[in-house]
Order: sequence, then structure tokens, then C-alpha cells
Amino acid sequence: MADENIRKIEAQVQTVQEAGAGTDGLVYLFIAGREFLLRTQGNDQEPGSQTFVLGEDSNVLNAASNDPRDPQLRSSFLDRFPPYVRFRPVDENDVWHLERVDVTVTFGDGSAPGTRRYQALADEGGKKRTLRMGTRYSERVYLTPSNP
Repeated sequence: MADENIRKIEAQVQTVQEAGAGTDGLVYLFIAGREFLLRTQGNDQEPGSQTFVLGEDSNVLNAASNDPRDPQLRSSFLDRFPPYVRFRPVDENDVWHLERVDVTVTFGDGSAPGTRRYQALADEGGKKRTLRMGTRYSERVYLTPSNP
């Protein structure tokens, strides 16, 4: 794979659809050697799915500070650092019930962009895998490469 500029990172985060599964805590994505805050104007980590866009067509708060183009990240960085999602709870009683994370990284020029995909907690054998996150649980889940 050629070493190209990362243009956009899209993270689809799905919280379990049940009462009390959401959180007001902060969620970060670490990828290509840098951590990004996944936060928009709305209630982000509530039950259901939310897509966060970093870089081109950004929809996150503090878009300029959460942009993989400044400083410019490169596609070669994707293999150097294992990606993860990190949860910073509001307090020790704050628990977030995560269902799934899917991340797509777009790099290269507009005529022939490349992509890499990562996931955490994908369904396995028809069974959903979920993870409670918080001070009393895990605060980090690593992502694995996924097929396009």
C-alpha cells in the first residue's frame, strides 16, 4: 500500500438499545497515532447509532482540533499503532453499554481514494457481543481490521 494522506475518518458507534445504556461521558477514537474526541452537538452516546466524521465533511465539535489532516496523518501510520475506542466516564458510577464500533478511514486523492476498515464487537456466529464500559469495567476496547 502506498503511503497516502488520510482525508477522512468515519466512526459509527452503536450503544445498546436499552434504558440506562447511554452516557454523558466522553468517547475518544485512537487511530494512526492520534486520539480524537467523538462528540457532536447532540446527545452522542445514547441508545442507538451515531456516526462521527473527522476531516472532510466533519460533523464533530472542535472540528479543526479533531482533524486527521492537521497535522496530516498518513496511511502508513495505520499499521504502526493499534486503534482503540476509549471511554472517560463522568464518575465512577457512569456505565456505557457499547454494542458495536465500525471505523472507515479514507486516504489518497479524490480520483482513486483508498479505505481501511476496523471494528469492535462485531456479531459472532449470529450472537451479538456487547461490552459494559466504565471505571469498574474496561475503559478501552481495541479495534481489529475488518473486510470491506
